Amino acid sequence: MAALLDAVYDGEMTMDELLEHGDFGLGTFNALDGEMIVTGREVRQFRSEGIASDVPSDLKTPFACVTHFEPEQTITIDQPLGKAEFEALVNKMLDNPNLFGAVRFTGEFEKVDTRTVFCQCRPYPGMLEVVAKQPTFTMNNISGMMLGFRTPPYMQGINVAGYHLHVLSDDRKHGGHVTDYRVLRGKLEVARISDLEIALPRHKEFAEADLLPAGLSEAIHTAEGG
Repeated sequence: MAALLDAVYDGEMTMDELLEHGDFGLGTFNALDGEMIVTGREVRQFRSEGIASDVPSDLKTPFACVTHFEPEQTITIDQPLGKAEFEALVNKMLDNPNLFGAVRFTGEFEKVDTRTVFCQCRPYPGMLEVVAKQPTFTMNNISGMMLGFRTPPYMQGINVAGYHLHVLSDDRKHGGHVTDYRVLRGKLEVARISDLEIALPRHKEFAEADLLPAGLSEAIHTAEGG
């Protein structure tokens, strides 16, 4: 994640290689060409218009986070919950602030605010410059799936500390990176993650990236719309 902030937008791992490591997750694509959601063997790409499309197997990613999701707890939500209330509930279910958590909600939303990023051209601008111009969308009264991860604070820069969630509508046509939401009713599933595998690129851009800049946490918070 710190490398993305320093405009390292090209990676070396293809979608086929990524799916060897998990069938559930999120990320982005080379040249920052939209948002990624992984569910089952399906990878969807949300470009700047917020429309989901299929992804070729040889497309590469500079940042993605996936797992083989096996829910440890499942509950039914039958009342409206905003972002803060939803996160508090997940924290209680995970019951360990120092582990990663995988989260999936399937059901109805009163609203979901999303963003997607534009495909970039070299020389790449910094990510904060990119997200300042990113298109945002509000989807009201939709059904779909919201999934992602809770990352412990000590992993900031490797991943996004706190919650990082993407959403996909039931018709598989709309979604993106989630910035705010209010759920109405549905199924919430969570699992704790204690094993972590990291694959780092070996190219020149990554070798020269500043991965510990001043104000890292604040920059990631801004970039992720938190």
